[in-house]
Amino acid sequence: MLDKDTYYKKKLKLILLQTFNMVLKTEESFMKAASENNDLSVAEIHTLVAVGRKQPKTMSEIAQELLINVSTLSISIKKLEAKGFVSRLRAPEDRRVVRIELTEKGRNALAEHEKFYYDLVEEIVGDVSDDEKQYYINLAEKLMNFFKNKLAVLNGQQPEPEELTGERND
Repeated sequence: MLDKDTYYKKKLKLILLQTFNMVLKTEESFMKAASENNDLSVAEIHTLVAVGRKQPKTMSEIAQELLINVSTLSISIKKLEAKGFVSRLRAPEDRRVVRIELTEKGRNALAEHEKFYYDLVEEIVGDVSDDEKQYYINLAEKLMNFFKNKLAVLNGQQPEPEELTGERND
């Protein structure tokens, strides 16, 4: 028989792993079933998110947001460009600088992805109290900060000081 502490750790490990896998699989299945852009992988969708709708970004900016190196990103951008989701722009002031922007097709795919997450969050918190919504936010922030700091340490960087969570900015 497991002691309580071991039970909770094993249970949480299993829940985290299953949740991570289910989120990715649900996201992928939604994009394949509900989208005209069903030839996108989850990694490619996340790349479109990082490119974003605003001004074009450099490869370094996108790679930094995705926590990958530029050479890995180059492969993904090349595929997305061939599929018509992004385009490359050379900076007129310095032709060596290449910026990436979404095409109309890329903006449409991003809109579908954003709708997926909006609808998902609506289903999760649609029928819960404001206190429960705040609890979910606090818990999600705590998990995000844990993983952000864990990644920083693994990459030889200083973790960020504990951020205050749960405070509303109403």
